[in-house]
Amino acid sequence: MNSAATLDDRLERLAQTAGTDEGSYVVALHSFIEAYICDEVPALRGIETFSGRLRAFADTLAARGVPPESLPTISRIIQEHTVTNRVRHSFTRLDREEALAATHNFLQFCNLCGITSKALGKLSQLLFLWAEKRSPLGQSEELRRIQTDLRSAHLDSGKLLAQTEAWTKDKLRLAELEGEVIRVSAELSRERSRRDSRAERLDQLHKDLDHLAEQKRMLGEQLDAYRDLDLYVDLVSRFSLYTRTRMDYERSVMKLTSEQSEAVEGLRPGFDFLVRGGAGTGKTIVLLHALEKVRRARDAELDLKPGMGILFLTYTNTLVKYDRYVAEILKEREADDLIITADSFFLGRLRLLGQRQRVDYSIHLKLAEKLNTTGFFSAQELAIELEEFIFGNVVTRREYVEQMLPRKGMRQPLTAGQREAVWRIRDAIAQEMEHDGVLSKNYSRIKLIEFLESHPDDARLRDLDFAFVDESQDLSAADLKALKLMTRRGLVMAGDTGQSIYGISSPYKRAGVDISGRSRVLHTSFRNTVAIHEVTEAYRKLSGLDDDEAGSTVAFREGPPPELYTAPDRQDLMRLLLRKASLFIERLGYDPENIAVLAPTKTDLAAIGDMLGHAGYQHANIRDEDFSFKHEKIIRLTSLHSSKGLDFPVVLLFLPTLPPRTDYEGKEGERLVRNLIYVAMTRAMDNLNVFTLEGAHDGQDEEPLQDLVTVFRRYQRAPVPI
Repeated sequence: MNSAATLDDRLERLAQTAGTDEGSYVVALHSFIEAYICDEVPALRGIETFSGRLRAFADTLAARGVPPESLPTISRIIQEHTVTNRVRHSFTRLDREEALAATHNFLQFCNLCGITSKALGKLSQLLFLWAEKRSPLGQSEELRRIQTDLRSAHLDSGKLLAQTEAWTKDKLRLAELEGEVIRVSAELSRERSRRDSRAERLDQLHKDLDHLAEQKRMLGEQLDAYRDLDLYVDLVSRFSLYTRTRMDYERSVMKLTSEQSEAVEGLRPGFDFLVRGGAGTGKTIVLLHALEKVRRARDAELDLKPGMGILFLTYTNTLVKYDRYVAEILKEREADDLIITADSFFLGRLRLLGQRQRVDYSIHLKLAEKLNTTGFFSAQELAIELEEFIFGNVVTRREYVEQMLPRKGMRQPLTAGQREAVWRIRDAIAQEMEHDGVLSKNYSRIKLIEFLESHPDDARLRDLDFAFVDESQDLSAADLKALKLMTRRGLVMAGDTGQSIYGISSPYKRAGVDISGRSRVLHTSFRNTVAIHEVTEAYRKLSGLDDDEAGSTVAFREGPPPELYTAPDRQDLMRLLLRKASLFIERLGYDPENIAVLAPTKTDLAAIGDMLGHAGYQHANIRDEDFSFKHEKIIRLTSLHSSKGLDFPVVLLFLPTLPPRTDYEGKEGERLVRNLIYVAMTRAMDNLNVFTLEGAHDGQDEEPLQDLVTVFRRYQRAPVPI
């Protein structure tokens, strides 16, 4: 067992080496770890390799009750050890940022093991440099060199990836040969020590060793052909290790930044409040902290009564699962019971009226096909006009027909006579829905609003004090107005500024939600690395997506450059995706649950799932009823639509074609598709890989995909900023 005096002495010596040569310092950290686990569990001395000892020690920690979510630190240290070996054997240079990453992993290891010492405080002080929240590329010559080399390698990354199967097979064979050499050498040593050893046996063992040496030589020559691939994997591994460690640091030492804390503190009872910001700025986390603040203040600061009504609403069942998962990580109490979808909440409220009405999300299109007599609208255009614009924005006849309310996002202008014709159909469709008891989504909100406004003293629907709304940009003005009328103390919302393309100025103002002077904007992206942020912002700007919050967002974590892979057909493209997934898992140390495959259609996801299954990888669609974000060892599959609001360490974005545009056409439909691609790319935390077809195959002549390829090509050619 390790004595306190011995540990303190070793840790003091480690603290003294910090700030000297980075490579020697990281080697010293790993030497401490190895010595500690051998002293702590002497049986592990019999394991020959550092990685083997550390994995066995992880099992020991798990048996002692260390939470599984704490053990990825062990995996990072194992991956990090390949770098320390190169320091030992090739005198590879390490950078200050890599030394800081190693320091963080070392401190996490000490925390896992319950190691305490004043010297650890000295090492912790080194990480204060990371509190600056700025990109280290300007300070880090080595990281800048790695990123430059990776950008060059990406020009041939498809060819390199095609070599991975043979390369992996040869690497495994080399490891087997090295094991055989160790075994035969040990047997030869034993034979030599025996008094009755036979000359012919010794001779055979010598021949076996010579044969193994020749096989190793020939295999080594084969592996020389993979030097570019070796270099590529080495560079990605070093950058990914740094990126993942920096993300882990952010999560371990900081729950809220100053701007996030300011947003939480801006909440006041009796007022509506909005947290805005671009992708990855932590809006959901702020909302969950605000929820906890209100719950803590029930009997104190906010003078709220125990048992008051609080709900946390979001847009989809997948986001419900994800927000509950995040709430559990943040240790927010009893959040599971509060987090539900907005649709399920409104449906429950509709049932309270006792009119036996139900919601059908396609009824407006069915009735538009039946009752369309306009002559200037297709059934689909009429359905959008009614559901998205008129019902969704709670538009009155006076506004629509007499005041000629502007129709933002619509393809064609309408005369007063045409608007009158549309309104007559609107009334006919509303009458038929009410007669049959089958309502469209937004019209069901209209019915709730009408009841609430005509029955101001009816308390059945007015039992909420606070409603917290995640992804509020996905709710219509009708959603927000109905919710506002049901909530006594205010709406607390988080969302991007980009609203439905079919809207009327601010949907918040339209809904009677007053956020004047009561909104906060988050500017720092914690999800995306600088490289991912640069590429996604370039695509957003090229696509003409107007989002002020996204444009003002800054990233600070460095990471590997995003990669673009192209192939002549779908099968080749899928094979490239499989090889990259395998590379992340088998060579770069990512757990399968850290990898998400995003694809346009269910058919694509099913085909990719079959391919992964045949390769031996477990997988699950995040929309499956039994899927949980707690599940491990499973690659996650999702459509682009269902990925909204989520994040994943590795995103493999499969885009042989554009996502289907079933509801919208023309420029409006293209804008939605471009926004969907942008959203999908910004789901990536560490690594973003896009797979699309070469040339004009299967819709690759579509401009959104052409622009995506253009952005990647420009990024690869651009110099790394200093």
